[in-house]
Amino acid sequence: MGVASLVSNVTIAGMGFPVSFSAEDEGAILQEVTVESGYDGDTVSGTGTKAGRVDTDTAIPDITTDDYVDIYWDGGVLYNADVSAVANDNEITFLDTNGLGDNLPADGTPVVISVRKLIATTFLGTGASALAASCASGRCHISYVDNADPTASAEIFAVDIPDQQGWFWFEDMGFTNPITGSTVAAIYVSTADVTADRIFSVGVLYDSVS
Repeated sequence: MGVASLVSNVTIAGMGFPVSFSAEDEGAILQEVTVESGYDGDTVSGTGTKAGRVDTDTAIPDITTDDYVDIYWDGGVLYNADVSAVANDNEITFLDTNGLGDNLPADGTPVVISVRKLIATTFLGTGASALAASCASGRCHISYVDNADPTASAEIFAVDIPDQQGWFWFEDMGFTNPITGSTVAAIYVSTADVTADRIFSVGVLYDSVS
């Protein structure tokens, strides 16, 4: 039997508001993965679409054709972008075939481009009683999808996590389970931090019996 809990205190203008959530269920999934740091760059083309080009400030030999990347900028993120070509080790062209999230900003906008990290897992979203995700430092992104193959997957739920914050959901919060009705077949994560690789933690408490 697994237990999830959150105890905190919200303060507004000096007044405190205690907050407490808890859940108990038969199964738990806990994953910690190292997510590779991203690369600084600028958009070159693709304004207002999900297909374009980003030129990075340095060579990035670890991003190759057919990789899937997330592209962060101030106020937006385009994720699951399919890399179609890499030239001169720093000119990254990507298609809009599977891209999700926001359309690209104006050409010349500073961005961070990061390879998506696969967390292999399978569970029924309807049975989840608590969900949590956090990144050790830096802005991060998490996507729950119905297929580990990025060319065939459909997004179930995704969230952009601000620097040094986490994301969570408990069944007694009064909000609908964001992955209910779906079978999660994989989770993809990435980071907008360019200074170092980061640890990404994911937790699921769920009904593993019924």
